[in-house]
Amino acid sequence: MEERIIANYREVSLDTDGKGYDRHYKNPLSKTYQYEYALYLAVSELFGSVRPMSLSLESLKLYFYELHASKDGGGKAASREGLISEMRKLVNRDVIGNITFPMMNICAAEVMAVQDDDGTHHYIFTDGIYGFGLKLRINAGHPVGIEVNTPQSCAAP
Repeated sequence: MEERIIANYREVSLDTDGKGYDRHYKNPLSKTYQYEYALYLAVSELFGSVRPMSLSLESLKLYFYELHASKDGGGKAASREGLISEMRKLVNRDVIGNITFPMMNICAAEVMAVQDDDGTHHYIFTDGIYGFGLKLRINAGHPVGIEVNTPQSCAAP
C-alpha cells in the first residue's frame, strides 16, 4: 500500500532582508487626519451633543489616539490637548460668527465626515434645520484655517 501525504499548508517566509513589508510605514496623511479629528472635537464642544453619522470618524480617531496624551514627558511630539487647543483657536477665529445656528450650545447635532478626492475630509454638521460644512486648510503639514460652507453649499448627500 502506498502512503500519500497531503499538505494543507503554505510555507511563509519572514522578511529578513528588509526589502519587503515595512512595519514602520506611516501614512503621509497621518498628521492631517490628527488635525481633522481635533477639529471635529473642537467643533463638537459648541453643541449640547453630537452624534457621528459616518465610520470615517472612527478611522480618524485611531490616528488621533496615536498622539501622546500630554507633553509632560518634555518631548517635542504633539499632544492631543495641544492639537485640540490649536483647533479651538481656529474655530473661534474662522467658524464662530460665520455660521447661523441658534442655540447650538443646547442642540443635538449630527455630523458626517466625507472623504474628498485627495484623501482629506470635510464635515457636515446639522440638526435637520440648520447646518454648515467645514474643511480644514493645511499648508506644509500645518493648519492655516477653516473653510466654512453655508447651508446652500453643504447640503447632505
